Amino acid sequence: MLRKLLIVGFALASIGFAQRNRGGGGASGDPGGDRPFAGAANKFDTISNALSLNKDQKKAVKTMLDDAAKEAAPLRDQLSKTRTAIADAIQAKKSDDEIAQAVNAYAALATQMSALEIHTFAKIYASLDDTQKANKNGVNAVFSAMKNVFATKNWNES
Repeated sequence: MLRKLLIVGFALASIGFAQRNRGGGGASGDPGGDRPFAGAANKFDTISNALSLNKDQKKAVKTMLDDAAKEAAPLRDQLSKTRTAIADAIQAKKSDDEIAQAVNAYAALATQMSALEIHTFAKIYASLDDTQKANKNGVNAVFSAMKNVFATKNWNES
């Protein structure tokens, strides 16, 4: 059982590391070639550029993201503590049941964080006009950018 948990842990960690390079198909002529918004200074610029937001939309989307980031703060802290608890349980050679309990607690928190990210994306998507919604490359780029967007204290850092 412990071996299975370690394998799952390594797989999840490798997925997290893979998220750092957020390329994708997109606009040609951008500094990143086929990485659509490589020249964007931060996550908000990436989102704004991908969706071609106007001034009012930028303000509304930034507010949505800021509000969600405030909601994500306690989840982010709990996720960190739970990860530490899992590591401590493994190091202390706790029973498989105790480790599984910690992993399940982490999974529940990660699910809540993912739900917050998806809900925030849905609010952003709902605020777009029909032309912006038809831009599948832009919408997909923003959907991808929303993964772990609240993983750090400042969601807007690249």
